[in-house]
Amino acid sequence: MKHFTIHNLQSAAPNARPILEGLAKMVGFVPNVFAVMGGSASALNGFVEVTKQFGASSLNATEREIVHIATSVENGCSYCVAGHTGFAKAQKVDDAVIEAVRTRGTIADPKLAALHDFTRALVIKRGHVEQSELERFRAAGYTEAQVYEVIIGISEKTISNLTSISLDLPLDEAFKPFAWEPEEARIAA
Repeated sequence: MKHFTIHNLQSAAPNARPILEGLAKMVGFVPNVFAVMGGSASALNGFVEVTKQFGASSLNATEREIVHIATSVENGCSYCVAGHTGFAKAQKVDDAVIEAVRTRGTIADPKLAALHDFTRALVIKRGHVEQSELERFRAAGYTEAQVYEVIIGISEKTISNLTSISLDLPLDEAFKPFAWEPEEARIAA
């Protein structure tokens, strides 16, 4: 890791401590990507709020994890792919779906495949998607509101991707069984 502190409840900024305490209760530990932001209550609050809003979207757990993992794969974020693989497994997301997203493979369910493709297109093209890509996403059964929800999910994950990559965050013990390297996705692509 580059020279940044992974905070704990004692070293975190006073206004960040309650947020980290809440995360520890909810997740069972404070993931490093949140802990490193513990030095700035503003940064941590912003990230947590975007995370909450995406969690409150109309997308179900499988769909949210597809957005999280696909964004992280396209951004080459080993930390976030591993972390969200763990979260996806905890939420009982189908292993075949998880593996397809981790490797840029094919998802058998056409609606989930459309979400995967749309998410990847938004990230790869930095939002400059074609009208036909929007139409394919909508034709698969997604709404206009869900276009915005996918964008919020990508935004949330981009915050953690940039944080994790730029600081070279070490994987939390809980995420180590799900380690991933960008080469895995390049080989399958």
